[in-house]
Amino acid sequence: MSHEIMTVDLHCHPNLKSFNSGHPDPKKDMWENIEHNIGSGFAKTISDASAHVLKESQANLHTQMAGNVRVFNISLYPIERGFLVLRNVPQILIGKNRINVMHEVITGFDADRLKHLKKHKDYFQELQDEYRYVHQSQGKSPDGKLKFVLVNSYKELEEQLEKDNTLIGIMSIEGGHVLGAADDKAEKMTADELTALLTENIQTIKNWENPPFTINLGHHFWNGLCGHASSFKPPINSAVNQNKGKDRGITAHGWHVLRELLGTHNGKRVIIDTKHMSIQSRKEYYHFVEMHNYINPKDTIPIICSHGGANGFATMDSSIKDNDIAAKARPHRLYKWSINLSNEEIQIIHKSKGLIGLMMDRGMLGGLDTIAKIVELTDEQKKRKEYCKIFLDNALQIVKAVGDKTGWDVPAMGSDFDGTITHMEPYESSAKFPQFQQDLINFLEETEYNKELWHGYTPKQIIEKIFYKNAMAFYKKFFV
Repeated sequence: MSHEIMTVDLHCHPNLKSFNSGHPDPKKDMWENIEHNIGSGFAKTISDASAHVLKESQANLHTQMAGNVRVFNISLYPIERGFLVLRNVPQILIGKNRINVMHEVITGFDADRLKHLKKHKDYFQELQDEYRYVHQSQGKSPDGKLKFVLVNSYKELEEQLEKDNTLIGIMSIEGGHVLGAADDKAEKMTADELTALLTENIQTIKNWENPPFTINLGHHFWNGLCGHASSFKPPINSAVNQNKGKDRGITAHGWHVLRELLGTHNGKRVIIDTKHMSIQSRKEYYHFVEMHNYINPKDTIPIICSHGGANGFATMDSSIKDNDIAAKARPHRLYKWSINLSNEEIQIIHKSKGLIGLMMDRGMLGGLDTIAKIVELTDEQKKRKEYCKIFLDNALQIVKAVGDKTGWDVPAMGSDFDGTITHMEPYESSAKFPQFQQDLINFLEETEYNKELWHGYTPKQIIEKIFYKNAMAFYKKFFV
C-alpha cells in the first residue's frame, strides 16, 4: 500500500522508553528500537503473564516514519510513584528485587533508572530533565537520512511538512502531578506557598523554547488538583491503589492551575486534555469552558480528549451511576467505564470545536467479553476485521451522538503507543498504521457498515479525517 494517508497522532510516547533507558543518563536515543529485558526465570514468567503489553518500543522515531506518522504530540510523563508502590502483591512477588524485575519487564525501563525513580520525589525536576532530553533529540537520525524537529505553531508545522523525511513533534504533558502539588514537600506547605510554587512552575514550562500545547490535568493517581477516573482493570487494580482522590472534583489549587495554564497573561495558552479526569472534574471543567466561550466568542477554548473511546451512555450521570468494576465492562460492545466518553460529553466536545483521539488500546475500545472473543480468533483476516469493526464502532458512536455530518469532524487518532497499552495484535506499533488504514477502508467498502452514518463521505474520506485531517484543522485553529 502507498503511504498516501499520513497519520497525526494526538498522544504517544516516543521518548518514554529511551529517556528511561539508563541512569544517571539515558543509554538510548529516540530513534532506537528498545526491547524489554526479559531474560529467564521470574522475568520470563512476568513477560508471559503480560503478553498483552508489547515488549519493544511501538513509537520510536524510525517506527513513526515507517508508519508515515509525520506529526505527533510527544507526551512527557514522569512516572507516578503509585505505579512503583504495589499493594496486595502475591507472596511469590514479595521482595524488592522481584518487584523491580516486574517493573523492568513490563515498562521496558532500565533497572537502575527504576531504583532511582522509587527514591526520587521531585516530579517537576524529572519533567524538566525529560523535556531537555526530547529537546536535545532534535536533528538528524544516526544514519543521516531522517530528521526530527519540534514546532510551536501551525505555521511552523506546515513549513516542516513540506520537507520530506522530517518528523514533527509537538510538546505535551501527561498529568498535572508534574506541577508540584503531588510532591511530598507540598504537604508541608501553606496554601499560599503551594500556589506560589504552582505559579512559578507553570511560568517555567511556558518559558520553554517549546512550551506544551496540551496537558492532562489528571492521570492515574491523586495529584492535589482534580479527581481521576478508574483506569486499571483486574488484576492490576488489586496491586495498584487508585482510591485516594478518585472521582473527586477540581480543588482550589486545581482551579488556580487551570487559570494559569489557560491564561495568556503569562505566555501561550496550554490547552487542557480531559483524559483521565473524573466525571465530577470533567463536569466542572466543561461548565467553566462553556462560560468562558460564551463570554469570549473570539477567544474560545476547545475541549480535547487526546486518547480514549466512547462508552455508549447517554449522559455523564448515567456513565458513573454504577461503579467502574469488571462486571460493568464485561457484557457490552463498547467499554462502559466512566473514563470513556458519554454521548453528552461528545456533544460538549463537538460544540467547543474539540477533538477525541481514538486509542490503539483494545481494552479501551471494547467490552471485556467482546475483546476476549477477538483475541481468541485464530484466523488473522477475521481478527483484523473485528478490530477494524470495534475501532469504527467508537468513531460511529461519536457521529451518532452529534447527530449530523459534522460529527465526523470530531474523531482523530490518539494511539497512546509506548504508554503500556493492551495493543491490537495485528497493529502493534505505529509502523502498522498504513495497514490499519487500508484494512479500515476495505472493511467499510466491503460491508457498507452503518452506511447511513457516513453522511455522504466515502470510506477513504472518513479514514483521512480520523487519521490526519481533523487534527490538522484543529492545529490550524488553535495551535497559534
